[in-house]
Amino acid sequence: MGVRREWLLHCSDSYADRAVCEVSVSAGAVEITGPDGPAFTLEGGEIAQFRAALDAAIDQSEIDLRAGHAVGGGTEPA
Repeated sequence: MGVRREWLLHCSDSYADRAVCEVSVSAGAVEITGPDGPAFTLEGGEIAQFRAALDAAIDQSEIDLRAGHAVGGGTEPA
C-alpha cells in the first residue's frame, strides 16, 4: 500500500447541502478543494499558519457549542 496523499471529507456547500471536500498533498504542498469552487494551495510556512488558524477556529467552535450557539446564530466573526 502506498503513502496516502488524498482525503475526502464530508462538508457543506454554500447552500448548506451535504457535499464532499478534498485535501491532498503533492510535492510538499497541501491543496484544499471545496465543493463550490477552485482549490487553494498552501506551501511552506503557509501550512503551519493554516493549521494554527484551523486549530484556533476549532477551539472557538467548541466554546460556542458549549455555550449553546447555533450556526448562524449571531456570533461575532473574528
